[in-house]
Amino acid sequence: RKPSGRLEVIQLMEVMDSMLEKAGVDKLIRVTGPSQLHNALELMKAEQNIYNIVFHELIRQVSVDCVERGQLLSKLRQRYVGLLERIPEQMKTLCKKMMAQRLVNRHTTEELLYFKESVGQLASELCEVREHDCKVTKEAEKAQEELAAAMQETEANVNLLEEYRELYELQRRRLEEQILLLAQERDIWSSAVYDLALKIIDRNQLTLVRRLHVSGKTLTSALKHFIVLLASKDTGDLADLQEETEQFRERLSCVGAEIERSEESSRGKLQIVCSSLNKWLQYFHCSDSGSPTFGDTASFLLFFQMLKEDLQQYGGEVHLRKTESLRNAASLQERWSGLGQTVLNRHRDFAGALPPQHAVLEEINQRACELYRQYNIRISGNN
Repeated sequence: RKPSGRLEVIQLMEVMDSMLEKAGVDKLIRVTGPSQLHNALELMKAEQNIYNIVFHELIRQVSVDCVERGQLLSKLRQRYVGLLERIPEQMKTLCKKMMAQRLVNRHTTEELLYFKESVGQLASELCEVREHDCKVTKEAEKAQEELAAAMQETEANVNLLEEYRELYELQRRRLEEQILLLAQERDIWSSAVYDLALKIIDRNQLTLVRRLHVSGKTLTSALKHFIVLLASKDTGDLADLQEETEQFRERLSCVGAEIERSEESSRGKLQIVCSSLNKWLQYFHCSDSGSPTFGDTASFLLFFQMLKEDLQQYGGEVHLRKTESLRNAASLQERWSGLGQTVLNRHRDFAGALPPQHAVLEEINQRACELYRQYNIRISGNN
């Protein structure tokens, strides 16, 4: 083929300009894409295609004149095309990294804003805590001042009380000394009177007065011994009376608690049975079926069994155990009541009348008898 002339080169240049004008490279026509980078890459791709076409035609024209020169230009074109093809990929990778970094920066900015808000909130809370701390500190200081004032007042009162106590001790010692002196004077006068009486009796031979004096001393000694014996006996009897009343209270409390438990159990069972029977009665009134089923009969048998088991506690061994406990409590009550009656009989007045506590003891006995009667009724199940 003949070498290309100047006319073909001019035509190729005109075609390239025409293609570039159609592609809108010089006019910067926007190509639709997700971002400005994609727009630029699309323009570069379109422009690169035009350059490849022109380059290919130029290589063909050069190869007609010199094959080696055409091969070199072809190799350069291929290297150039490879270089341009790598650039968009690298730009896309760089764009992705930039977008990722932008997201990270945005997330970091949001976290910083949140951290700033948290710091602000914590600062406000810290201010509130400081204000509260200042308020509590002031209140504590005020309370400490009040406590110091109260301590000072207490110390003053203690000192005043100590002075009063010392004054009381001084007055008490003075009174004790006066009483001791009076007792000594009394003993001296009594001894003097006694000696004088003995001398008068010996001088005048008053035998009856001597006998009365000896009898009075004997009677006084006997009365002192009897008073001591009576006080010792009363102390022992009162201790026994207190112990027996405590035992009586414990046993009676146990009996009452056991009766309450059994009555509560019976009340619950009876409520269950009554509720179930009312439901069955409503069912039989509303149902059209004639004869009861096996399940109905089993339910009634279960109710009768519950009532039978509950009835057993009002007879047999359970009833005997409760009655025996109540009888033991009653015997204890009779013992301490008799002991109290004995103690009261020792302290009659000169007219032989019993003290006022005897009426209280009789009232306690009457109430105890009434309580036993009520407990017997509840144990037998007749309440």
